[in-house]
Amino acid sequence: MHCFFLATALSHGDFRFRLRQAGYSLYDLMVSSTIASVLGVGAVSMSGLVQDTRMTAAVNQLMGHLSLARSEAIKRNTRITLCKSRDGASCTGDSAWQEGWQIFVDDNKNHELDAGETILYVQEALSGNMTLHYGNTGTFAYIGYNSAGEAIQAATFTFCDGRGAEKAKGIIVFWTGRPRVSTKTSDGEPLNCS
Repeated sequence: MHCFFLATALSHGDFRFRLRQAGYSLYDLMVSSTIASVLGVGAVSMSGLVQDTRMTAAVNQLMGHLSLARSEAIKRNTRITLCKSRDGASCTGDSAWQEGWQIFVDDNKNHELDAGETILYVQEALSGNMTLHYGNTGTFAYIGYNSAGEAIQAATFTFCDGRGAEKAKGIIVFWTGRPRVSTKTSDGEPLNCS
């Protein structure tokens, strides 16, 4: 009975009836592979985009904090210090910059947060696999601003992530106190992530 219906449908030109096939054609496999590769490349690009966005946000955040410290030093006519701080309550020289920092009014100009000195801002640890160091050797634990807005211990902040020095970004702080974002050091050399 079914064979008769199939033969009748095909003889009358009714092509709406089709036999089901098992498996995929070569065309189906080629289209599927192309789509999978495009999605794979997109996933890699998306990962890079997320890392770029995270680094740009961290750079902009520190730029804002440097500007805050400088403007407060001028406004208050006193020394303002930005130091690395793991706990947000004291300057910790043995910590890493990516673990956080704080900005405070450094009344006695010793680059340490002492009792009675005002904390202006506390930054928590940076997110992601990011490192941050200050100075050529990465050993500078603070940057200060005097009442004229000039930087004490001017150098370069270097942001790095798992992609290495090729994708590093820096903030160059000149002695005048003005910070500037760059992909090179103040001498025009490549940034160093080690």
